[in-house]
Amino acid sequence: MFLRRIALLALPAALVAATGCSSLYSISISPGAGVVSVSVGQTAQYKAYGVKVMGTGTPTTDDITNSVQWSVTNPSIASISSTGVATALAAGHTTIYATSGGTTASSDITVAAPGSSGAGSGTPYINITPGTATETFLGETTQFIATGSLTGGASQSLAGQVQWSSSNVQVATITSGGLATAVGAGTTTITAQSGGTLATATLTVTISGTNTNASLNLIPSGASASFVGETTQFIALGNLNGTGVTQDLTSSVSWSSSDVSVATVDKNGLVTAIGAVTGVGTTTITATGSTPSGSLITATATLSLGAAPGTVILPTLAAYMTGSGTGTITGCVLTGGATTCSQNVINCGTGSNPSCTASFPLNSVVTLFANTTGHFGGWSSNCITLTGPPPNPLACTVQLNNNKAVGAIFNP
Repeated sequence: MFLRRIALLALPAALVAATGCSSLYSISISPGAGVVSVSVGQTAQYKAYGVKVMGTGTPTTDDITNSVQWSVTNPSIASISSTGVATALAAGHTTIYATSGGTTASSDITVAAPGSSGAGSGTPYINITPGTATETFLGETTQFIATGSLTGGASQSLAGQVQWSSSNVQVATITSGGLATAVGAGTTTITAQSGGTLATATLTVTISGTNTNASLNLIPSGASASFVGETTQFIALGNLNGTGVTQDLTSSVSWSSSDVSVATVDKNGLVTAIGAVTGVGTTTITATGSTPSGSLITATATLSLGAAPGTVILPTLAAYMTGSGTGTITGCVLTGGATTCSQNVINCGTGSNPSCTASFPLNSVVTLFANTTGHFGGWSSNCITLTGPPPNPLACTVQLNNNKAVGAIFNP
């Protein structure tokens, strides 16, 4: 049940120069050989994926199911449509081909007669292919396929019948159709589930060509509170695995305050001004993370308290650009059903400006937008990514019930 992973190979320079356009290098079919076993009359969805290269750019993997030519070696056993849907016609076995130009990939299908042992055991089950996969660059995708039977019958495609999830969205995200995208180094568990029936696969992301030093930074590096009870959100960014790819580590590190009579900090980096003695003072906020080797790495920031009566009327939103990539952040309070900012109150990234601030009325909901030609690593966890409709991972919202800091991660 293992789907062979697509090899990402560079085209010869001479060929790229000669074509001057994106070239199809290889094709893969999912589900792979030995996966699909159905009974007469059932169908199975096959997908074709092609690796393409444009010049010296990064190889990309695309769904080319509807642009390849599908065929079977024995059409009396199963037929296949132009969209990759195979229909079982008679008991037996046949090979399935996907062809584009001179490039071909194959899989197969086994058809069991109605009522035979191949029809299933009566126990619902799910299988995922591939069972393990590795991605080597940010933005690389892997298509996971769920097959099986939710009624215990013969195995068939479960597309649209399972819910997909990634245990670590800082490593990879996955769509409702099972397409996983690498966003950071590490390992995540991919799960396909329907009710109480589930199956898992492992996806490992290894980023080559980056540094080997763990990193940890806090934003903001310094903040002030003007009254007792005021809160300030600190965010931890960096990479504990030493891959150089910036990630939001706010919920993965431990937090402490050097003087809890001035301010306390919770497990999510939210600092609350206490000022129990004099109402003034300074404390050091420390975030501590652990590397895979067991070494500790720390980062610090300061909070100064100068207590005064009253509450925040115009809380401040501070947006920070982090990571080694480039881009911009814009933001505003959307009104009247707008989906984009007509006037950008937040505007970071112009020139050499990596951060910016703006004040908004208390409890305003601010929408932030990221723009980059590289890979966007995501927002800090306190800014909620827009899930749609339509979904937009480049946008997020944050409510200013107090002063807030938001980080946007830009990777090359």
